[in-house]
Amino acid sequence: MIPIYNLFVPQGTTYTLTATFVARNLTSYTARMQGRTSFDAASTAWDWTTANGYLSIAAATDSILTITVTAAQSAALTAGEGVYDIELVSPGGVVDRPFQGTYTIDAEVTR
Repeated sequence: MIPIYNLFVPQGTTYTLTATFVARNLTSYTARMQGRTSFDAASTAWDWTTANGYLSIAAATDSILTITVTAAQSAALTAGEGVYDIELVSPGGVVDRPFQGTYTIDAEVTR
């Protein structure tokens, strides 16, 4: 079973989350993460990847995956709830889904 981690992102704030993969070297891996309002939603609420800079991987014996969203980027997210998952892609194309869950984008009042 895939571990569940529910995200809470306050809209309009800088959001950072790190996940450490103990005894797992993620050298040359990429990561991708999408949020949708429901599992069967055709469009994404957000699409974060290592390619677009929202995700980064510090590869070592214990690798660290970091999600970073600037205040301006989180302000652009639509407030609400949905589901997400994250995938790690090895250099050989093997895909692993280390965790998933729900997300809440908490509406900002002060702009």
